[in-house]
Amino acid sequence: MSDWHTATDPVPTHTANRSFVRVAAFVALIGLVFGFAGPTLDQAAARRFKRQGTDLLRSSLGVPAADAQATAGPVALTSEILTVLKRDYSRATIDDKKTRELTYAAIQGMLATLNDPFTGFLDPDDWLQMQQTTQGSFEGIGAVLEPYGRDVRVVRPIPGSPAFLVGLKAGDIILSVGTHDHDTGKLIKTTPTLGKGINDVVKLIKGPRGTKVTVTVLRQNASKPLSFVIVRKHIEPPVINAWMEDTDRKIARIVLNEFNERADDQLWKAWTDLKKQGARALVLDLRYNPGGLLEMAVRIGSRFVDRGAIVIVQEKNGVRHTLEANPRLPKVGDIPVAVLINESSASASEIVAGAIKDHHRGKLIGQHTFGKGLVQTLFPLGDGSALRLTTAKYFTPSGRDINNKYDEEKRPIFGSGGIMPDIAVEQSPDWVDQQFEDKEHDTQLKKALEVLRTDLQVAARR
Repeated sequence: MSDWHTATDPVPTHTANRSFVRVAAFVALIGLVFGFAGPTLDQAAARRFKRQGTDLLRSSLGVPAADAQATAGPVALTSEILTVLKRDYSRATIDDKKTRELTYAAIQGMLATLNDPFTGFLDPDDWLQMQQTTQGSFEGIGAVLEPYGRDVRVVRPIPGSPAFLVGLKAGDIILSVGTHDHDTGKLIKTTPTLGKGINDVVKLIKGPRGTKVTVTVLRQNASKPLSFVIVRKHIEPPVINAWMEDTDRKIARIVLNEFNERADDQLWKAWTDLKKQGARALVLDLRYNPGGLLEMAVRIGSRFVDRGAIVIVQEKNGVRHTLEANPRLPKVGDIPVAVLINESSASASEIVAGAIKDHHRGKLIGQHTFGKGLVQTLFPLGDGSALRLTTAKYFTPSGRDINNKYDEEKRPIFGSGGIMPDIAVEQSPDWVDQQFEDKEHDTQLKKALEVLRTDLQVAARR
């Protein structure tokens, strides 16, 4: 998905010591298996141990000693390991529930080796939550999150949501999530989240309405981490906010928050209402929009582009497919359009912005976009879980690859991708993120209105 600023992982000073403890524990374990009293082992015994120790351990497991070759395929190997665990593991009973947990963990570990923050496994709860979010409602704190390298950060708190009201901000990197007792409200557990996948973090944060969760974040320029105790509620985030921005010149404004299943219908209803009020120009505000469904991006792009490509999708095999504007959808029409973008405009937002830019249907104003030129596909599985896999990349209609390059920590390198605005405008430091009603400090909006007023004047002289 999309967006943000800079952050660095705090590096624990005890990492090396912890690794040593693990190695030491492993050596001690082997000593116990073979009956050695480690420190009193003489040199001859040590040499024999070094030469024979691994074979002895393998023999104790019933595996042929020395030069044993693994011939089983990965599926058979996994099944074999689960069989051994169920039969011989002594510290817990490996029942059906535990077997499922082990299998899920194995899948998650397997996918983690791909180093792709957008690919992941969704257990049945995760998959249900994603469907609810895509459909437009869920229970939680009301914050849109995204992967950010090895971390998870806030794209934006939804205006009026619990996250918004307590002061969570765009760009906050989530350090930990505190679990509270549902009955007493007492904090009972804090789970560090650095290095966790976005699905795991979302699962920790979401919960029944009326219950508490503590979210601790790292904020740019803050001297220390900030903690917020948030009461969850049922969230139905508005997909669209729309009004007449300039009533004299009839310049309308539509703020599109995400590309879920309701996005196109709501956008068209909003534009229809604005058109009845006499709208002659439009500000399409895609700032802080993290994206969503590819289908919705194509449909909304089709509202602005009469014909031609909205996006070009390249499959794994290199074959490219051009997704064209839908000629049957009603259009906004030949009016001046300004699209507001920033570093938090990502994915589907970039598809729409790229289509408008490449077809010269409007001017892009603000800051360069996030730079996510990848497509994920959801594969529902038989037990109610699902896989979210990066299956393709996309290009703008002119063939531009907008995907960010990544550093060694798998963090996006801003500026290496994304879509550049036609008119670059830095936002005022006095403007509070996503306070779209703040017209006084919103320098990007001011520029968009200036451009559209000029366009209307030019059109009137023709």
